[in-house]
Amino acid sequence: MKTLKEIKNGNLYYNGYDLEKLAKEYGTPLKVTFLDVISEHITSLKNSFNAAIKETGYKGNFIYLNANKANYGKEEIETSFIAGDGLETSSYYDLLLTLKMFKNHPEFKNKLIVSNGLKLNDYLDEIINANNNGYNIIDIIDDIREYEYLKSKNVSLKVGFRCHLSSQYEPEVKDDRFGLLDDEIKYILDDVKNTKLSLTTIHYHQRGFDYEEDKFDANLLKAFNNYLNAKKQYNTLVNFDIGGGMPLPIEENFNYDAFIKRMLNKLKDLCLKNNIDMPNIIGENGKFSQKDSTVNIYKVVGVKNTGEYPWHIVNGSLLIALPEMFALGEPIEVRPINNLTSPMQKVRLAGITCDCDDVLFDREKGYFLLPNEKDNYIGLIGTGSYQNSMNGKGGVHHCLLPEEKDVIIYTKDGKEVREIRHDLQSIDDIYRIINFN
Repeated sequence: MKTLKEIKNGNLYYNGYDLEKLAKEYGTPLKVTFLDVISEHITSLKNSFNAAIKETGYKGNFIYLNANKANYGKEEIETSFIAGDGLETSSYYDLLLTLKMFKNHPEFKNKLIVSNGLKLNDYLDEIINANNNGYNIIDIIDDIREYEYLKSKNVSLKVGFRCHLSSQYEPEVKDDRFGLLDDEIKYILDDVKNTKLSLTTIHYHQRGFDYEEDKFDANLLKAFNNYLNAKKQYNTLVNFDIGGGMPLPIEENFNYDAFIKRMLNKLKDLCLKNNIDMPNIIGENGKFSQKDSTVNIYKVVGVKNTGEYPWHIVNGSLLIALPEMFALGEPIEVRPINNLTSPMQKVRLAGITCDCDDVLFDREKGYFLLPNEKDNYIGLIGTGSYQNSMNGKGGVHHCLLPEEKDVIIYTKDGKEVREIRHDLQSIDDIYRIINFN
């Protein structure tokens, strides 16, 4: 995986760009998305899988799907769609958006669509319509009602089922609400041969963010046992879908090649032992491709000394910018981006809202180390996944703070392209949203 961060001349560079220079050129608060990072992450992962498949002798393919829900930016989804093998949807409207993307790129009509989530009839009907219109779509069945509805429609459709897994993420959470229980899986396996549905996929969701080898192995084995059992009954079964299970590149030294070879060897051995064909591996990755593509940049505009460490106040809201961190506790890297050769001091960060929770510091240390200078810029590294959808892109935010200027940078025909998607949100933009005029 490409190293994105580099320090040169006392400044932090990201994906080859001087972040201070970008901040001064466009102004702050600023959000910069590097679309090339998305395609590079996808290509790198596909290359690692293809190399491991060749080295291990694994008899299946790797299929990369972009999980749209990680970032609903048009350019982000389009970049992922072109670089990957298809798209994964999680709702009725998500499927409509996906079909719109396919219509915009008819040359990719044969790429795969996998539909997840709890489905009401509008979502299921749209899946059926897409199938009837020639799209390569698989419905992942999440509950018995969904299965019975599809059966009642007497439709020829590729389906999979999602295995229920006990939660491995929070000790106090006993169960994941998604997926089919063992007796429900047995019922479908006994019954689906009497329908026009074609069972092609076994699915489970492995979160990639908090990867732990023993938990990954336990979930993989439970779900793959369902593949082994089902494959003995249905030759149509050709896919094993691990959901968003790629460990995220938050640790730059993570060895993806070793991780992938280990997983493939484990699945290969289980298939050989049971004398069944090895499945294609589907990955539905959103955070993996999107997270590292975006950086938020703020300027320190004030200092207050009201406690053990001085508060460095930035010209934006950390609470608004980082809902994934505040709501879910998922890490986003905070870095000074200029004056890096200056002496450092222990500080805490605060947003410019009136909210006492709009603060940020290292929870273990109690502070960040930032340069002891007046002209400081702060970078929030890895904000490309879920921030826009969780904080309401284009909406009205706490204390009516404006959304950042939104810039995308990418390469086209070998040349750098920069576009301002949205200027800094104005008060007139906000008036329109709340009908204040």
